[in-house]
Amino acid sequence: MARQRTDTTIMFYGWKLSFLTMGCNFMLQGSALYCMNAFMEPLCELHGWSRAGLNVSMGLAALMGQLAMPLAAAVSTRHSLRALTTLGALCGGVATVCMGMTDSLRLFTLFFIILWVCTQFCGGVVGNALMSRWFRHFQGRAFGLANAGTSLSGVILPFLSMVLIHGCGVAASYAALGALTLLLAPLSWFLVRDEPQAMELHPDGRRHEPRAAGVARVNASFMALAHSRQAWFVGLAFGLALMTGSAVMSQMKPRFADMGLAPYPAMLLACLSALFAALAKYAWGWFSDRFTPLAAARLIMACSVASLLLLQLPPSLVSMALFSMAFGSCIGGLWTVLPAVVSYYFGSQNFLSAYKFISFFIILRCAGFPVMGLSHDLCGSYALADIFFGVCLLLSCVLTLLLRRDDAVENTPRRHRH
Repeated sequence: MARQRTDTTIMFYGWKLSFLTMGCNFMLQGSALYCMNAFMEPLCELHGWSRAGLNVSMGLAALMGQLAMPLAAAVSTRHSLRALTTLGALCGGVATVCMGMTDSLRLFTLFFIILWVCTQFCGGVVGNALMSRWFRHFQGRAFGLANAGTSLSGVILPFLSMVLIHGCGVAASYAALGALTLLLAPLSWFLVRDEPQAMELHPDGRRHEPRAAGVARVNASFMALAHSRQAWFVGLAFGLALMTGSAVMSQMKPRFADMGLAPYPAMLLACLSALFAALAKYAWGWFSDRFTPLAAARLIMACSVASLLLLQLPPSLVSMALFSMAFGSCIGGLWTVLPAVVSYYFGSQNFLSAYKFISFFIILRCAGFPVMGLSHDLCGSYALADIFFGVCLLLSCVLTLLLRRDDAVENTPRRHRH
């Protein structure tokens, strides 16, 4: 097949949107998830809250955030992505500021829920929708850059928050994080355009609109997807894998501490895992573009199983660092490969409809946290949870092997596309 000529360069406007979405994920996902590593103990000491109560607050907020995924996908089909991104930054920034101003756990939980919901509108689902509209053959890399912000926030924001708390206090620290988030609102309004045609551009920076010839039309209605074997296989595979990744990554530091490391080295290894997760997002995106998202999905599931087996090595600083880097590199790519697979199987024009259906399976992500807690309560370690998650990852691997390339809407080999 002859190569199709593109004018994609680093100057293509779509890459600016990728970096903006990276910033959105960095601030909102970081404030909602990773910063609690720094705020957990100070909040309990300041307000007299129990750690159990604060964890319930986190779990409820996370659940509402996951339930907001299909809502965000549905809203994005009817409203401006530019307006949704801007509104998400505004509401998320205000909610972050308010989290530091209340001494009521109920109000704190309410603001926490608002912040988690906003992660799907400023970045999250809306950000992925932008990437699906601005890119075709470079979608994997675009998804990778956009979602790298989530993992990068785990490297930087916890330490930044810790410094701010020690120097300025909890309220001022939340105010600083909220102010940085609010800056994303005017930036989003100024930069975001829903699709390249609004700027007389074409996806990937092409000189002409990509031809739709040879691309099968599919019924992407909810009922059609509910009867689609591919939709169920993709949803269950990534739902189980993300459940494992979120649960294990959320408790890297206490895991390493239980294995004999001092608190600071344990935290550094947890941040190292987040760093490799961020770097791997672009690498997995490149792999999706170079080969196919299906090949990337199969490989990432197999590598995730192998990386979890590293926990069976005798505990040492070297084995812990090896697990931290390997597991982070695998799990970090899931959020890159997932939207690429959805677009690959159901078509870029059906991305939001298909992603809305698949997002219901991602709610499984919330189930991993109680599994970790129950394992620790029953066994005094995460050994039971590791067995359970290993089985889940094996099942995810099998489900991706059951997917057929011929069923994909965009099944042209990526290596011939550019």
